[in-house]
Amino acid sequence: MKSLLTNKVLGSLAILAVVLPFSSSASSMYQPAKFGDVVDQVTQKVVIPESMSTDNRTIAVYCQADIATTGVANNVSCFDKAAYDDLQGQTQRALEGLSFTPAMVDGEAVPVRMAFRVVYSRNDAQPNIVMLPNLGTLQREYGVDYVAPQERLDQGDWYSAYNADGKAQGKPFFDDARLARVVADVNADGDVQSVRTVEASGRARRDAKVIETALKQSHFIPGFVGDKAVDMHSIAVINYPESK
Repeated sequence: MKSLLTNKVLGSLAILAVVLPFSSSASSMYQPAKFGDVVDQVTQKVVIPESMSTDNRTIAVYCQADIATTGVANNVSCFDKAAYDDLQGQTQRALEGLSFTPAMVDGEAVPVRMAFRVVYSRNDAQPNIVMLPNLGTLQREYGVDYVAPQERLDQGDWYSAYNADGKAQGKPFFDDARLARVVADVNADGDVQSVRTVEASGRARRDAKVIETALKQSHFIPGFVGDKAVDMHSIAVINYPESK
């Protein structure tokens, strides 16, 4: 994957020693979507290759999912650059339809798009499966278990706005293909302060401009570090499978 998701991230995950289902007792108006008992459900559904024991490998599968007001996950997309024994496919199939804890605004459930990692390992240093509520792009700054901003889907979302364009060809999330990436700076109130394209080439440059415009209209559950909402960026990504 591109520079934002590197092998350095995977290497640092090997030192994790606890399962991080992640909870937030934030007293603010915002509560991000949470994993609930999804870790246990994924553990029951995914078969981790025995060969990972001898390889001493830790594999992170990067995912995003739309979490409904009921907590049900749909439109799940996952990516694993290593493609280790179909962990990507297993993970994506396991997550579809599972029940997360929904995001809340002023005590009311709202639908959001959540980005997270499912980390697999077969060594004694950490549990076999750890789930982290971010893609790791800010791990050096905030540690492993910060909560990335979650885009609200009840007020229009950037991909729907992009996809409504008659010329849209990009598919959501990462893939082993040409990408367009646009960063939105989201403040602690969930508002987008600025946007910028960090990767786009060819016709993707036009798409990036459409995404920039759409992101400026988006609203988020802000990023959290511990119980505190903080300014944090969010990354909008599309891929072009035909370019493989």
